[in-house]
Amino acid sequence: MNIVVQGRNMEISEVMRNYVTKKLSKLERFFDRLMDATVNFTLERGRVKVESTLTASGVVIRAEAVGPDWRSALDEVMDKLERQVKKYKERLGRRGVLKKETMAEFGEVEKEEALPLVDKIARVKEFVLRPMSIEDAILQMELLGHTFFIFKDLDKDKVQVIYKRDDGSYGLIDPIY
Repeated sequence: MNIVVQGRNMEISEVMRNYVTKKLSKLERFFDRLMDATVNFTLERGRVKVESTLTASGVVIRAEAVGPDWRSALDEVMDKLERQVKKYKERLGRRGVLKKETMAEFGEVEKEEALPLVDKIARVKEFVLRPMSIEDAILQMELLGHTFFIFKDLDKDKVQVIYKRDDGSYGLIDPIY
């Protein structure tokens, strides 16, 4: 697994890097298809915020936590990631086999750039749309912790939006063009 550890407003020591590597290697025993991991430490108002993003078989798994020190925040993030990895693996197991054609390689690139004409846009995100089933889109949305997800439907071969409703159910926006 390729691991990147970054710090904002704080120095990343070798002890921190080794601790992160040790914790992330434990996740590989639950799911051996983990490919990349990025862990960001940010010092804000005397508290440490830890954000982690994993890529597993093209699916993005994300967690974040805030704590009084980096170790407790990281431990909380690792607990969240472990639950999500187990949930993801269990869901794949229920389907029988890993379907490579429905597991999209979901690459996401963040661009933070100043847009002079549109002052309300704070950040632009670009990502590659790969075909996936509605079930995979719901799983990806849940793993990211978002309330909506844009994807290319595997069956209809068009862009759709899945979103979480206030009552806990899901909605699907299926544009007609």
